[in-house]
Amino acid sequence: MPANLPQIYHKIEGRLKFAGTSEEKISIVKEMLSVMPKHKGTDGLRAELNSKISKLKKEVKKKPQARRLDMNYVPKMGIAQVVLMGAPNSGKSTILAKLTNASPEVASYPFTTQKPDVGMIEFENVQIQLVDTPPLYERFHPPWLLALGRISDVLVGLIDGSKTNPEKELNSLLSRLEQGLIFLESRDYYTGDELMKKSGFVIISRSEKRDLGPLRKKYGDRLNFVGFDLSSDVEALKKNIYDFLNLIRIYTKPPGKEADFTEPVVLRKGATVLDAAYQIHKDFADKMKYTKLWRGDNNPRQVGPEEVLNERDVVEFHSR
Repeated sequence: MPANLPQIYHKIEGRLKFAGTSEEKISIVKEMLSVMPKHKGTDGLRAELNSKISKLKKEVKKKPQARRLDMNYVPKMGIAQVVLMGAPNSGKSTILAKLTNASPEVASYPFTTQKPDVGMIEFENVQIQLVDTPPLYERFHPPWLLALGRISDVLVGLIDGSKTNPEKELNSLLSRLEQGLIFLESRDYYTGDELMKKSGFVIISRSEKRDLGPLRKKYGDRLNFVGFDLSSDVEALKKNIYDFLNLIRIYTKPPGKEADFTEPVVLRKGATVLDAAYQIHKDFADKMKYTKLWRGDNNPRQVGPEEVLNERDVVEFHSR
């Protein structure tokens, strides 16, 4: 039986060549496993990848610097991991405090954040992990810090809008990221293969002091810019982050009962009915007979396993 691996699997696999540490490789391989279809055709590859993870974990234990690297490694939680990166005093800690339940030290002087700080964004009925990182600057861009950006699901750059030359600040940030083999883009822009394409956008903090028009005009083909100050709509920024994750939420409905809208099944855009069934349970998918789908109305229709799902679809699985 062929593996029939999805395109997203090969995209994630391509990031392995940019990984700088064993921890980073482990994170990428785990992500490859998470998007791999679960059927007999992938059993061998799944076993191979799990074996690779075991070998990498042994390498981590052997390395003398592993303890230090492990201290700065942030395990993923929630439906996805979003990492903030920027220059000193660019507003990263303020964003973390505004969007999550975390209480980072926020001060007007630079270098307040000395290690990764973590909080959880609550967006409707899902949680997204938000990671604030130490500042990137000319003499500080260590491998472990840039590795956090590479393994993130979305990378958000921070620029201080009160600075006299925000374009210079942006170019400096993009240059620091490229030293870590990261090309930040909001849409499909980069055509090379020397850098790892990383989906994300740029927040301009203290945006009340800055007209974003010139930046959007010059970099709009590559990047999205979001202004943020203390009066900004926090919920709008949360939605912006969620939209960039390229995920969908679908809901299950047991036959003869109401749909459960409290705990969605979270999938990547482009996922099918069969993908949803496998995420719930392998045996559940193997025994699936047919599926009813509700989309935007109260009139269900019967669909096959290859039906592509949309955000907020409701599915009712029937087993053999």
